[in-house]
Amino acid sequence: MFIEAVVGVIILAFLLYRRPHSDIVQWLVACILMFVLAEIFAQVGHAVYQDPRPFTVDHVKPLFAHAPDNGFPSDHAMLAALVVGAVAFISVWWALPLAVFAVLVDWARVGAGIHHVADVAGSSLFVAAAALVAFLVAPAVARLLLPMLPPSLTVEQRRLRGVPR
Repeated sequence: MFIEAVVGVIILAFLLYRRPHSDIVQWLVACILMFVLAEIFAQVGHAVYQDPRPFTVDHVKPLFAHAPDNGFPSDHAMLAALVVGAVAFISVWWALPLAVFAVLVDWARVGAGIHHVADVAGSSLFVAAAALVAFLVAPAVARLLLPMLPPSLTVEQRRLRGVPR
């Protein structure tokens, strides 16, 4: 999980460098909406669906100690999917390697006996639903926010005035 997050931050820094301010604002709005909605969906899912962890039901020994609470949805799988979604808002192609990392995180959680497949799949579905809503809503919200931001923040304005970065 840590490796995916670090790689995701490096990819995002590379992709966002020298992007127009309006693109960055729209990306931030989309990411914030996706994070908040995914967490809301996860909290509702957690309250509605109870899925005991595999080591409490199947009597298998987990690879590491964990509390015997409700395993649905998987927080680690959700975070891995959120990293993929954040990068996908900028470039789907750059998100593909991170999607492989996310699948490995999911597989590791299931293989360790900490989650069932439904736990990690549910997390990914919550993030996918949140990303879809954020993708559709973010442009309108960004258009509302951009006029409220000081023009000195925009790269376009500095470039027009001849001010160096």
